[in-house]
Amino acid sequence: MTATGLSVITVCMNRQQHLQVTAARVAESPHHIEHLVLDWSSRDPLRRDQLPDDSRIRVERVEGEPRWNLCRAYNIAAKLARGDVFLKLDADCWPEHIDQDLHLKKASDVCWFGSGSDGRLGQFLMSRSAFEAVGGFNELLVGYGFDDKDLKARLQSLGFVIKPLPDASLGVIPHSIHERVSRTDVDDLRTSPLEESLSYAQRRATAMSNRVAAAYSPWTSRSIGTHYVQSQPQALIADWTSIPQHDPLVAGELERLRRQVFWGEFLLIPAAVVRRLPQRLLSSDAKGFYIVKEWHKFYWRSVRRVFQLLVTPLDPGFWKV
Repeated sequence: MTATGLSVITVCMNRQQHLQVTAARVAESPHHIEHLVLDWSSRDPLRRDQLPDDSRIRVERVEGEPRWNLCRAYNIAAKLARGDVFLKLDADCWPEHIDQDLHLKKASDVCWFGSGSDGRLGQFLMSRSAFEAVGGFNELLVGYGFDDKDLKARLQSLGFVIKPLPDASLGVIPHSIHERVSRTDVDDLRTSPLEESLSYAQRRATAMSNRVAAAYSPWTSRSIGTHYVQSQPQALIADWTSIPQHDPLVAGELERLRRQVFWGEFLLIPAAVVRRLPQRLLSSDAKGFYIVKEWHKFYWRSVRRVFQLLVTPLDPGFWKV
C-alpha cells in the first residue's frame, strides 16, 4: 500500500558492520516515514535488534541469493516500500544535508542523483512514479557498475529532469573497492594490492558488459522483472524461472567481453591474446566472478609488474595496484 511520504530504501548483503553505523544516522533524520532495510541473503541474517530503536525501521529479507545483484535487489525493495518518494541509500550511506524545500518538495519534478566521491554516485532521490515509469533498474545487468547510468539515461529519455545532489547532501563511510565488490562482512577489513586489483578488474569487466547489455536489451516499464514468493514471514525467495535472461547468443557475447576485459585488466594482457588463450588458462566468469589460480597471482606479482613498469615508469600510483 502506497503512502504519502519518503521511504528510505537500503539493501544489505554482508554489510552489517556498515549498517549498524549508518542506520543510526538515518534515524536522526526527521524527513522519512520509513526506513526499509532489505537483507539480500546475508550469510548471517540481519536481526532487527542490531538496528536502532526507531519505529520507522522495517526489516525484510530475500533468501537463497548466492551473489549480490543490485538491480534485482533494489527493484524488490522499491516494491516493498510504502512511500511515494524514494531515497536510495546503500548500507554505507546516510542523509547529511537533504534540503526539505529544495530537494524533497521537488522530488515529483526532479530526479536527484548523488554526486561526489566514496560511493555517493549510486544514490538517488526520486518519486515512485518516476522510478516505475522506466521499470526501475535493468534486471539484465549483473555484477557492479553502469546500473545508475543506465537508470539516468532511461529517465532522461522520458523527459525527467536529472540534477545532482550536492556532495554534502550525503554522508558515506569510505572503504576499499574490494570490500564494495566482494560484499565481505569483516570488521576493519584490510585489503592487499592484489585484492584491490582483482576487484577493480571485476568492476571494469561487469561495468563494460552492462553498458553493452543495456544497449542490447533496453529495459522499460513493460519489462517483466523477477517474481518473488513468500518463504516465511518477512522473507521472500525468487522464482528462479522468472529471473530475466539474455538471449543465449547475447549472453555468450557478453561473457566473452567480460572475460576479455577482466583478464586484460588484471594481468595486463592484450585483448587479442586473451581471445586466443584457452579457457583452461583464463577462465570465463560466472556472473562476474572468476577462478584466479596461484599462477595467476604469481604472474600478477612478477610479469605484470614488469609490464606496468615499462608502460608507466613515472606513475606515482604504480605500487598502489
